[in-house]
Amino acid sequence: MQSSHIAIIGAGVVGLSTALSLQKAGYKVTVIDKEAPGMGASFGNAGLFADYARLPFAKFAMMCKMPGMLLDKTSPLSMQGSYLPSLMPYGWGFFKACFPAKYVQGKAALKALQEHTQQADRDLLALTGAADLIKSEGCLGLFATEDGFATAQQGDLKERREQGVNLQFLNAKQVRDLEPDLAGFHAGGVFYPDTRFTVSPLELSRRYAHHFTANGGIIAQDEVLAVKPKDDGVDLRLSQHSVSFDRVVICTGVASKALLAPLGVKVPLVSERGYHLTLDIGDKQLSRPVGWLDKAVFLTPMADGVRLAGTAEFASADAPLNPQRAETMLEHAKVMLDDTPEIKSTWVGSRPSTPDSLPVIGPLEQHPRVSVGFGHGHLGLTFGAITGQLIAESIQGQTPSVDLTPFSAARFS
Repeated sequence: MQSSHIAIIGAGVVGLSTALSLQKAGYKVTVIDKEAPGMGASFGNAGLFADYARLPFAKFAMMCKMPGMLLDKTSPLSMQGSYLPSLMPYGWGFFKACFPAKYVQGKAALKALQEHTQQADRDLLALTGAADLIKSEGCLGLFATEDGFATAQQGDLKERREQGVNLQFLNAKQVRDLEPDLAGFHAGGVFYPDTRFTVSPLELSRRYAHHFTANGGIIAQDEVLAVKPKDDGVDLRLSQHSVSFDRVVICTGVASKALLAPLGVKVPLVSERGYHLTLDIGDKQLSRPVGWLDKAVFLTPMADGVRLAGTAEFASADAPLNPQRAETMLEHAKVMLDDTPEIKSTWVGSRPSTPDSLPVIGPLEQHPRVSVGFGHGHLGLTFGAITGQLIAESIQGQTPSVDLTPFSAARFS
């Protein structure tokens, strides 16, 4: 049993995964979050363990498309005007990440992380008894036009295959054979046979939390207002009092930026909001997640209905839900299903996004008793388990399974 007491700030899937890895290594661990486990961005994701996600978003082709996308109210990309000043450091970082050398480095870093992700997931699911929440039916990504599909085959999809992703191109009939209740709006698409999904992101977090507390872990529902490193530990100022720990790991998504700024650590992290609608699609059935890639939306069959998830809205985390974004997504779902599904609930949450599409993982150079795990963007669920494993390895003084240099906060200095 390790003598150190470690605090994890954040009870989302990344924070809980980190807590479980450290607990397994023998540390005493306390998780602190103002919300219940799994109730932040982890609650609202599309449920995908996206093994195919090995390409950074930042490239000049995407940058050239963005102005037109922002002007199109039906596009997957939108921005709250008042959030523009907060986006300036992110925008500059995005521009720098578009250069070919940076893009190649980003691809290599994502590939290295992905090569360890599935085993880390399997280990964590077995540890927590949560494997029954995972389905291995693969994932479909569809294109509305033959030209769009052909362009993708020679572009992103070709790159993904070169990155080691197992994928298959399907024509419209082959898609129909897999998902007969889909409408015929598409010209075919890509099938990722190894992709898994969860039928309940919230229940998955709850299983992680239950195993953690059942084995002596502590979950405290409180707000962390400040992190104060010392020579022999770290003080946390909470809403009503302060408490000391030997080490601290910051895994609190978008809120991580504000906690790090007083420590002299500046990260161009932004709130990239995603939406989901829980739908009742009646007698229709889906066997796996299905994405309309032109519109950046996914339909995922879950325990409480079909989750329609997607969009990228750059806006402050506390901004009210934008009904137009939800309405646009629903219109896409109507086309995908050739039907008008019933909306059971609507949700919006903030993805913590970095300009180079790489998460921030590992100890801080300036404050070695403080480690971080945030900035996963669309891939918090995908990279949660491996992030926890890597942080635990680094805290134990082991050589991490993946080189953490590309993921260091110091890259933004």
